Amino acid sequence: MKTKRFGNIKFLCRFIFENPGCTSQEARKALCKIRKKPWTNPTEMRGQYSSYFSTGYIGQWRNPLGWYWNRVIRPDGKYGYVISLKGLAMA
Repeated sequence: MKTKRFGNIKFLCRFIFENPGCTSQEARKALCKIRKKPWTNPTEMRGQYSSYFSTGYIGQWRNPLGWYWNRVIRPDGKYGYVISLKGLAMA
């Protein structure tokens, strides 16, 4: 379980590094694709991997937002994500 979670974080770091300003939906969709989980539509997939883009803790895990990537406001007014220095080391 621990390895899979950090594998997901490493993938998301790489994805956000290669796609700065991407939305959480774009990143979660890419993660579903590599994990071979079918992406049906945003409404049905609303909770899938969303904890990676929220703040605080879930159980014993500290969520990676603010550590490995940061939320920014894009020019179109939507929220996007950019890699942090700690995330850059993981990418």
